[in-house]
Amino acid sequence: MKRTSILLIAIAGISLLMAGCVSDELTSEQIVEQMREHRNDVQEYTYTLVMTDMMSNETMIVDLAYKNPGRIRMEYKEPAEVAGQLQVSNGTYTWMYDPASNTVRTAAVPADTQMDETLNARFIEEMLNTCTIEPQGKAVIDGRACYVITATPKEAGMFATSMRLWFDRATWMLLKMDTSQNGELVMRMEYRDVQLDADIPDSTFEFEVPEGATVESMDRATAPQEMTLEEAQAEVTFEIKEPDHLPPGYEMDIIMTVPVSEPDKGVIITYTNATEEDLLSAQLTTIQLIESAYNESTERPVPEGGDVETVLINGHDCTITTMQGMMGETRVLQWDDGECDFMLAGALDQEEIIRIAESI
Repeated sequence: MKRTSILLIAIAGISLLMAGCVSDELTSEQIVEQMREHRNDVQEYTYTLVMTDMMSNETMIVDLAYKNPGRIRMEYKEPAEVAGQLQVSNGTYTWMYDPASNTVRTAAVPADTQMDETLNARFIEEMLNTCTIEPQGKAVIDGRACYVITATPKEAGMFATSMRLWFDRATWMLLKMDTSQNGELVMRMEYRDVQLDADIPDSTFEFEVPEGATVESMDRATAPQEMTLEEAQAEVTFEIKEPDHLPPGYEMDIIMTVPVSEPDKGVIITYTNATEEDLLSAQLTTIQLIESAYNESTERPVPEGGDVETVLINGHDCTITTMQGMMGETRVLQWDDGECDFMLAGALDQEEIIRIAESI
């Protein structure tokens, strides 16, 4: 009897231990609940962000400091061509400094975009609104215990088909993210030397213009004037043409004219995916159409660093340049019809962007 009792106690103990292990694993619903509850827990932090484009094997390194509300400082370390560049915001004003040209670009932060939540909180909320969350166990990143999850967009998009993310278990701060397309890893973001609730001086988020630097304002008042299609047509010498076909959800957003050569002007038409509520996603999915009067002596500029091929668009030769970037592929189409030069650009698959071009 004594042996039987000891055996039953041992079995009970193992069962309790196993039950404890199971209960320590979060369900998808518990993950979502905890993310929303703790997304603003850390109000100030610093880290080094390492972003690697796995397709081109290129890496960008940025030192970042953040303090709520909306104060941010980003200093670029690599690659060499951007090293030393700064972006600083005190929450209401932004400075962008390029030491190579000793140029400072300044802009007021519009009141409707000023942040009252942390960067981490905004990222979490956007992800929860647009993705399906699934737990993938636990891991350790730089000595920090993490929950690992996958986030898959609820609607098929043109960018990441899935993300694998590592969040700090205590604070739900993001520590690592792998982005994949069609099962292939395309981008990795790692957050190194993370310091949470660091006591960051407010002076970190102020910027003093270097002596002799050129200062350029980027406020809305100095931006190119937006106009109607009729107003743009009155300023150019050619007939502006629009595509009859656009992907679902896209609509005309911005029209403006720009100098091409004296005294000629061209027109830029931006089409935005109206279904994208997040500002960054909307910017990444825009389609731009640039038109100008055809000039036989003008050589088309070809974007650098891409794969080029030629196809026929309505009987005219069209060059398609495909460029691979951090957020996926972008395609630029260039052709003329004897009256106008056209450039069409967007992060669309080749079949879709050719269909748009053929409808112009």
